[in-house]
Amino acid sequence: MTGARTADPPYLASLRAGYDRAFEATVVATPPEGVVLSQSLFYPVGGGQEADHGTLVTPDGIRVAVVDVRRMSGAVVHRLEKGGLVRFRIGMTVRGEIDWARRYTHMRLHTAQHLLSALAFDRYGLRTSEAAMSGHGGYLDLEGMLDGEEPIRRLEEEANSRYFTQPVQVESAMVSRAEFEAMPGRSSAKSLPQGISSVRLVLIEGIDRCPCGGTHVLSTGEVGRVRVFRDPKGKVASTRLSFELLEEREGPSSPP
Repeated sequence: MTGARTADPPYLASLRAGYDRAFEATVVATPPEGVVLSQSLFYPVGGGQEADHGTLVTPDGIRVAVVDVRRMSGAVVHRLEKGGLVRFRIGMTVRGEIDWARRYTHMRLHTAQHLLSALAFDRYGLRTSEAAMSGHGGYLDLEGMLDGEEPIRRLEEEANSRYFTQPVQVESAMVSRAEFEAMPGRSSAKSLPQGISSVRLVLIEGIDRCPCGGTHVLSTGEVGRVRVFRDPKGKVASTRLSFELLEEREGPSSPP
């Protein structure tokens, strides 16, 4: 896989591209771990967001399941179902198809986590130290204690009434590291890897700006109602809030 690289996914430049479900690409490497393509819409696991699943279709119509996606040394490796690797060779043009139901759930969850973290910082001054999403829910670890259940109830109520059932715009922007370091907010430049000169921000209108490489919905209203509750698994001197989606949503029938 030496020298094999994958072009940056379109959704890094535009959240709208996260709604795309299919693409064509060329196989550039076939390491033991899977297939590397010239470009990909599949999201590799990272940033608390699980990997996309889906299918790669060969020129003769054979469909091979993508069961995991990882970034390794600048390349996105699509790990395939058992025995699937023999179907691919370098130079082959393939069609990639995203498992849309899984992708859209991840988009809703990630936006929900950003919004809840933003509200926790804005209302209670608590930053999020760690967050992750899985299935139809997720959690965020706050750097400090929330006493009692009333603050959590108020957080849930405000998130649902003002954001998750209302269309507040979500977008992305690229800024320099220096610009980001000068911005106030819940996110600190200390969390950025060394050597990063530009930062991709996910912006929720009027409430949040946060460095993130994940996929998100275009409006908080796409998230739908959530339940927020205290999770006893949190670390000492911190508060872990878990959340879950309360509504099944299919998303748009085609990319917006």
